[in-house]
Amino acid sequence: ARNSTDWHRLLEICALTNTLILDEDGIYAPAHFNDRLLLGLKGTMSEAELHVLRARLRGGILNKARRGDLEMRLPIGFVYDADKRVRLDPDVRVRDTIRLLFRTFHRTGSATATVKVFRERKLQFPRRVYRGPRKGEILWADLEHSRVLWVLHHPRYAGAYCFGRSRQRKHPDGRHLFERLPRDEWTAFIPDAHEAYISLAELEDNGKRLRENSQVFATEREKGPPREGPALLQGLVICAVCGQRMTVRYHDQRGRRVPDYMCQRRGIANAEAPCQGIHGGGLDDAIGKLLVDTVTPVTLEVALAVQKELD
Repeated sequence: ARNSTDWHRLLEICALTNTLILDEDGIYAPAHFNDRLLLGLKGTMSEAELHVLRARLRGGILNKARRGDLEMRLPIGFVYDADKRVRLDPDVRVRDTIRLLFRTFHRTGSATATVKVFRERKLQFPRRVYRGPRKGEILWADLEHSRVLWVLHHPRYAGAYCFGRSRQRKHPDGRHLFERLPRDEWTAFIPDAHEAYISLAELEDNGKRLRENSQVFATEREKGPPREGPALLQGLVICAVCGQRMTVRYHDQRGRRVPDYMCQRRGIANAEAPCQGIHGGGLDDAIGKLLVDTVTPVTLEVALAVQKELD
């Protein structure tokens, strides 16, 4: 047993049914206090042994990462050679496409503009398959906004070895949350570890330009808590064209904040025009009236029933 909860549940069942437990050291009766105490200690030691094994394995991984010897999945554009050294991809088309992405961003200064240039020129961007029967193959697809940001932020393209750029936390509901860490909290960062597409100074300059772009757009939006506002259907409206959830924008109309429901996910990802936009003022009024008409009779009936029960 590697889990004390499961182990003690088993001991309880064995004690209730007078079942004996046998291992290489002897026979135990969980219904007897001394035997049950000994079995509990063995279960605790087994659980501690699992923790020690994990800690040792994790320690070995971290030590190799700090030395720069830990092999990891490489981003597109890099491969391991026969001596396990990182080299640029031998495919000329792959190398030229990645260099074109960096040149385009340097010229336009925007990730969205980079996507637009690729789309206007009908250029595709590579990605490597890591699972399934086509593992190891390179597929070509339209460049997306998220892929541009991923490439521009990745230190590997500047020839730097890195490990521990994010921290994983398990949420109480079972979801795994990933948190990006600042560079001084990374486990390992080794500049000039292998061949590169750009210099480290260019990598830092790209990150600075992206941060400045995000700050410019942020100042144009009204400040306030996220996912709050007068829009009645925020997070609920689904686009009938693409099936994605629509976002909310606000504009002032006669001193009143009026929402507009916009479908712009494909526009952000692929630098395309938004699917559609809907004026939310009339829509919210109609839904609000329908909600009140539906809920009010039910509320009155519940209140009358409670009052009758109290009387």
